[in-house]
Amino acid sequence: MVIDMKINLQWLWRHVPRFELVLLALFAFPGSFEQVANGWTFGQIPAMVAAQARERWRFVLIAVGLYVGTYVFSFGFQFLMQDVIRRANIALKSTMLRGSFASGEDQNVGLNRMTGDAVKIQDQYFNVIAAIITAACTAIACAWLVFTSNWQLGLIKIAFSFLAMLPMAFGAKFMARLGQRWSSANAQTVSAAKDWLAGRVDVIQYRAQDTFFSRVFGALKVSEKRQQQQSNGQLLMWTISALFAVISFFVPLVLGFWFLQHGLFAVTASNLIVIMMTGDSISYNVRAVVQYWSQIAGTRELRQLPEVPDLRVASTDLQDSSVALNQVALSFGDQTILRPTTLRLAGGSKSLISGPSGSGKSSLLSLLSGWRQPTAGQVQVGAQPATPTSVTYITQQPWLFHGTVRDNLTLGQDFTDAQLQSVLADVGLDDELGADPLTRMVDPQQNELSGGQLQRLMIARGLLRKRPVLLLDEITAGLDDANAASIRDLLYHLPNTVVEVAHHYDPQQLAACHVQHLQLTADHTLA
Repeated sequence: MVIDMKINLQWLWRHVPRFELVLLALFAFPGSFEQVANGWTFGQIPAMVAAQARERWRFVLIAVGLYVGTYVFSFGFQFLMQDVIRRANIALKSTMLRGSFASGEDQNVGLNRMTGDAVKIQDQYFNVIAAIITAACTAIACAWLVFTSNWQLGLIKIAFSFLAMLPMAFGAKFMARLGQRWSSANAQTVSAAKDWLAGRVDVIQYRAQDTFFSRVFGALKVSEKRQQQQSNGQLLMWTISALFAVISFFVPLVLGFWFLQHGLFAVTASNLIVIMMTGDSISYNVRAVVQYWSQIAGTRELRQLPEVPDLRVASTDLQDSSVALNQVALSFGDQTILRPTTLRLAGGSKSLISGPSGSGKSSLLSLLSGWRQPTAGQVQVGAQPATPTSVTYITQQPWLFHGTVRDNLTLGQDFTDAQLQSVLADVGLDDELGADPLTRMVDPQQNELSGGQLQRLMIARGLLRKRPVLLLDEITAGLDDANAASIRDLLYHLPNTVVEVAHHYDPQQLAACHVQHLQLTADHTLA
């Protein structure tokens, strides 16, 4: 099973309440009637010149109602859209955090994904979808008004309105080439400037300031020329578009006058005003939809987040606490960490693994915990393959968060106070943490607990889950000899199977507690 990390319309449909999306659709269309209200209102003015007072008041009331209704529905649409975006952001950031957690991403990568990529997706996808809905509804509403006013003149106006889009459509590749040329020239300028600044010592000592700077100056002139060409190209396209806009406005207007003069197609002054005021909105909003949709297409890679496994696996409560390596080997590329090894650690046994720094002791412990898969063979805990949820794995870096001791022990799961007090007593923290240890606040930034207390709190967290196997990775590193001996004495008297990786240890304590000492040797064998 994988967590869905593809952000698209289907994803929104699954993560936003359906009733809210339906309401959003109901508010979207009437909320886009502002251009319709403008066109209809101004289109009725010629008819109101000779109208009776009662008809004028009726017209005013209808117009006011149309505007008020439009703005009320527009408010409702924007209000609902913001709530949809809020829900989508919650789902998006939750999905990102779960994905980073499951894949084991670096903290900074995961946080940058949530604070950077999520913001980009909101700006360039969620907000753009809202803009597409608004533009599409406005185009449909204006088209409805235009065609119901006079469809013949309306078609002419719409056709000429789209004519104004032709310069940008045909000039897109031209502008893209200009932009690419400027981008390439600018990159060369930046590269030359970096060389100039980085080579300061050699340039000065060899008196090459003038000759070497000529390279920078030449690149700078080219990049500025390319930028000027790009700006001139934009100016040219704007001018041509403006001229086409003049044509698209006056040709339908002249034709409208001609139809009106000759009584063709039942064109009236009101029809002409309505169509001239709203016709351009159709092409404008259609063009906006196309542009917005191209923006969305540009975010496809950003929204295609990596799929990761769902780590919520079934419970793996074990009766047999033995640990077995069956012809297990581990290597990273050409580097061998462990040669094929067969080993069985009996349930309840205590073992300590030592070896030279960098020999792979921690990697071996990752194999036993199921966090890393062997290159060959199989690691078993009891009769099952090793998984992170079948053992307790404690590292030398205790993880605590701001909260109470109870919070740090339970991690939000349900345990009774009696269970919590019991594990604190097992590790000797029931008295050391005060009269009411469960409510004591823990702040990892304050360092109020000693290193030994931190490690014992981590051990208590593990004991609370009643996992039969404890895997310990250099948990006494950084502790003084007395604290290290105290923690080991506690661990070696537990009924659990204990496997510890350590660089420093007391051989006499190992012998007294009947701890099996294994060594990971330089030739990558475990014995």
